[in-house]
Amino acid sequence: MRILNDDDVARLSWPRVLDALRGAFAERGRFEVAERVQLQAPDGGAWLTMPCADVDGWFGVKQVSVLPANPARGRPSVQAWYTLMGPDGAPVLATEASLLTKFRTAAVSAIAADALAPAAAASLLVVGTGALAPWMARAHLQVRAYDRVVVWGRRRERAEAVAAELARDLARGVARAGGVARGGDGARAGAGAPVPPAVEVADELEAAVRAADVVTVATTAHEPIVRGAWLHAGQHLDLVGAFAHTMREADGEAVRRSLVVVDDRGAARAEAGDLAHAADEGWRWDEVAGDLADAVAGRLLRDPTRPSLFKSVGLAFEDLVVARLLV
Repeated sequence: MRILNDDDVARLSWPRVLDALRGAFAERGRFEVAERVQLQAPDGGAWLTMPCADVDGWFGVKQVSVLPANPARGRPSVQAWYTLMGPDGAPVLATEASLLTKFRTAAVSAIAADALAPAAAASLLVVGTGALAPWMARAHLQVRAYDRVVVWGRRRERAEAVAAELARDLARGVARAGGVARGGDGARAGAGAPVPPAVEVADELEAAVRAADVVTVATTAHEPIVRGAWLHAGQHLDLVGAFAHTMREADGEAVRRSLVVVDDRGAARAEAGDLAHAADEGWRWDEVAGDLADAVAGRLLRDPTRPSLFKSVGLAFEDLVVARLLV
């Protein structure tokens, strides 16, 4: 059995990860996913175990710790480990999975944005400054040729650090594949060398949300950060945190006003804090327009009169798909 680390995972390319995950959502029936096991951890955190098998006989399990108090201790808030077994039942590899989780989480959001966000989207707002934040920007830059990337965080110095990291990526050509968007109608290629987007830090969240074409939120918040009153028609909102009913990144109005798409209907109902809170306030689960498989297959139509909202909670088959790329 091979033992890998995040450096090995970092060798994966965005095109391979995006293409593999698109294919997986297009063929959801190939995967058997058990309900994740979630145990309570200290300080409002969680321990998670996520198993999955596919029709080819591969089986994988991810173990995850989500500890919001960790950054104060100098440790990441999310850490993970993955074990993969082959069709003969033998362990094939085990790897650090924190980077694997960032890769697949950000890639899934980018796939949703490619299906739902405006084709001419020019500005991306990243809300949050945790370890996932720069990965969200990198992934979204694969499917839209943004002119402007804005970062907001509760602590400006953290937002400045994320913005500086992104600016370095863009200067090296790391964050954007080929310098232009990869998604079908999202590409806006121009003559000559592509111009990287400007990277900025926002001081005021409401103004930043109102000005953005796409907003991606990746936090461990337990109270709403984004308000529905700030959203506008045609805008796309991507919610990545709030994987438990005790958590929340957007208020009920944001959910009620939007065309809501989820990564998986069953998983969202069991785990999506934003939607569960909205349901408590009168929104109905049958108002979910579809899941990401529908969006990838082109069965969902954008509604230019409303914002779109993609809510992901993370699915075990996403990890298995990316882990198989490591083989």
